[in-house]
Amino acid sequence: MEIVGACFAMRNGVVGVGVGARAYARGNGEQRKGRGGTGATGAAKVSGISGAGESRKTPTRGKRMVPNASERTHVSNLSAAATKELKHWSTRTEAERRDCAATKIYCNRSLNMNRIDAIGFDMDYTLAMYKPETFETMSYNETVKKLVSAYGYPKELLESFEFDPNYMVRGLIVDKKRGNVLKMDRHNYVKVAYHGFTPLETEERLKTYCETSVRQSFSGAEYSALDTLFSMGEAYLFSQLVEAKDSGVYPVLNRKDFMQMYDEIRAAVDLCHRDGSLKHAVAANPEHFITADSDLVPLLKALRASGKQVFLLTNSLWDYTNVVMNYLIDGKIGADKTLDWLNLFDVVLTGSGKPGFFANDSATIFEVDTVTGALHNTDNGAPLTPIGSVSDVTHKEALTSGLRATGTGPAKVYQGGSYTHLHAMLGVEFGSRLLYVGDHIYGDILRAKKQIDWRTMLVVPELAHEIECLQKNKEKPHALRRLRTLRDSLDDQVARHAWLAANADDSTSNAAELARAKELAATARTAHREGMREYHKSFHYVWGQLMKAGSQNSRFAFQVERYACLYTSHVRNMWGYSPEKIFRAPADMSPHDLETDEDFHDFDPSVLKEPGRAEEGEHHG
Repeated sequence: MEIVGACFAMRNGVVGVGVGARAYARGNGEQRKGRGGTGATGAAKVSGISGAGESRKTPTRGKRMVPNASERTHVSNLSAAATKELKHWSTRTEAERRDCAATKIYCNRSLNMNRIDAIGFDMDYTLAMYKPETFETMSYNETVKKLVSAYGYPKELLESFEFDPNYMVRGLIVDKKRGNVLKMDRHNYVKVAYHGFTPLETEERLKTYCETSVRQSFSGAEYSALDTLFSMGEAYLFSQLVEAKDSGVYPVLNRKDFMQMYDEIRAAVDLCHRDGSLKHAVAANPEHFITADSDLVPLLKALRASGKQVFLLTNSLWDYTNVVMNYLIDGKIGADKTLDWLNLFDVVLTGSGKPGFFANDSATIFEVDTVTGALHNTDNGAPLTPIGSVSDVTHKEALTSGLRATGTGPAKVYQGGSYTHLHAMLGVEFGSRLLYVGDHIYGDILRAKKQIDWRTMLVVPELAHEIECLQKNKEKPHALRRLRTLRDSLDDQVARHAWLAANADDSTSNAAELARAKELAATARTAHREGMREYHKSFHYVWGQLMKAGSQNSRFAFQVERYACLYTSHVRNMWGYSPEKIFRAPADMSPHDLETDEDFHDFDPSVLKEPGRAEEGEHHG
């Protein structure tokens, strides 16, 4: 048996795969005419594909592409009657949605909006989109100050730190015990690992996380999941402190282990929230920290006009909620704030304590005085009359309605409580009649789905950038799949010839074939590995594609698929769909459904070029 044709050529990011090698990989060991000479050999380009996991010393930062306002087809007439707002969805065709994939709503579990009675929204990073370059930087800087003043960290060190809001991504896991940050696939297999900003060597990564006697769940006190965009700053600061501790220059850090440092960072973040340093800054200048969106008002009007009840469910307390919603809805700040925005909701629940809100059905609920901010005791949500005269008109009106959403006029505002109170207010018996829209995969989506069977929509702002990159590199996944199929076939041939060399009467006759097979397989393996690295780097210079880890779905993508009925890049994308839309999930596909050999057998030689004979003027970068 002989290996026929040319093999591979790797030069400047171009992988050359000989047709003879492909024929050989299919298991055809017979001699062919014209071998090694005139066969149509060449290369399939897999360019632009370095490591998600490459050293941070030479980062290539991809620019995040956000659709311009002119590219949106949403109509935003704030003065139109709510019923007229409903007409907007019909102006958007499916073809237009396909042309602007970043504004689509994607479906994991089929959902008939006709069966949804109420739609709820989280506030932070859902209705209110914060600007990472200002808000997260402020949060980072305030945390640094607390570490110095409250926990004795060296001031000169922390003042030298600079925050990169683009470095960390959601879906990562922080190993607090070892000082590592991990990215894993849907099987919890760690694909990328960094200690501080230094990538772990492959052997160390495998020995620590993959080749263990006990399967690791990556949960518990030793680990922290980056489930929300609010976590990016603390994780980046942790990596900086890990590098500083490893340097051995700072005695105060030598006395702390990695887990203590992370826990103190978390405590410092909590201090920033408790002392009001963050919310006061936002209240003074919300425009600096929050992106205004003119589509929110017509969206909320349209949902209510369609007969849906609309509620706000947030962990933020009333004072901050009122600041943010005034800016988002009416553009008002400071003394100009009003309560007009409450007319867009049926009920508002602040200080909800999610995710406990979805499990603790005995939690106490208070009614909020929207003028003074005072809390009124309730009888499991229903108003109570205090001893003495009651002059509060809002309270008197509440007595007549009890624990119900009014349906007209401004929404009543509560603090605390649980899902049982909300269900009673909305008159909803089953959780499947509610759709909740949030950004936190654990706090908003996972627990709401698992505990009480709410229908869920996850807001993934990073999705817009992900789709931009997918569209720019749309040919590369197919090329990589073909290369992987070829690699697997060559590995099979290595195993075949190894067996023949060990068991045939004349083992020497297979020795040359085995050596050649190993050479081809090694070249294909390297080409595929480097191609995958470069491809992932086009999404993010360290962590690669958000929804993938290597060829598998990432842990984050697995959670999205399992717990989010719908997902989209921005809440305003709902404005492009009918409130009676039936979202249908794509058909599930198992490996045996995919006919994975099709990519290999459909390998078109016309796309190949002769190795070493690139077209004149072609640039290899």
